[in-house]
Amino acid sequence: MASKYHLKLDGHTYEVEVEEDAEGYRVRIAPPGGAAGKKRKEPKWHPVSLQRIGDTARYSLILDHRPYDLFAEENPVGYHVVLSGRTIAIESVDRKKRRGPAGPATIETETGEGEWVLTSPMAGVVIQVMVKVDQEVQSGDVLLIVEAMKMQNELRARRGGTVKAVYVSEGQRVDQGTPLLVVV
Repeated sequence: MASKYHLKLDGHTYEVEVEEDAEGYRVRIAPPGGAAGKKRKEPKWHPVSLQRIGDTARYSLILDHRPYDLFAEENPVGYHVVLSGRTIAIESVDRKKRRGPAGPATIETETGEGEWVLTSPMAGVVIQVMVKVDQEVQSGDVLLIVEAMKMQNELRARRGGTVKAVYVSEGQRVDQGTPLLVVV
């Protein structure tokens, strides 16, 4: 039986199925719906392997026999993934909280006061802080950029709000899980 997810990338939502077969795991990604009246081709299955590197949010992904380096963090509805410098939101179709590949660490934490704390999904260096305290942000805005292993990773707002605090500055080294900023 396949697990189903929604993958959000560049303003589009893709349907993703992951299932185990005799050789390991495989994934099928259906592109967003096409033009009305056109029949969509059945997406094909791709072999996939995902191995966690140490006790970090870093993973080695092999998709269609090609290697990729990625960072993955669980959140309340799915996963936040950084792959080749691109941020990807992956949500469980049933929206139940699932134990993610990265374990208990999260990229953001909700507080009882409606605030959320953005934490670093990886160890690295803050290259650029794009926001200031009291600045309004919209969902999808780039908040800051963290460089890890020569890859610049844009960390984006999951929802709109006002920046309450910024805990880091440009050039600062951060560890995985370091609080970066707070939005209310």
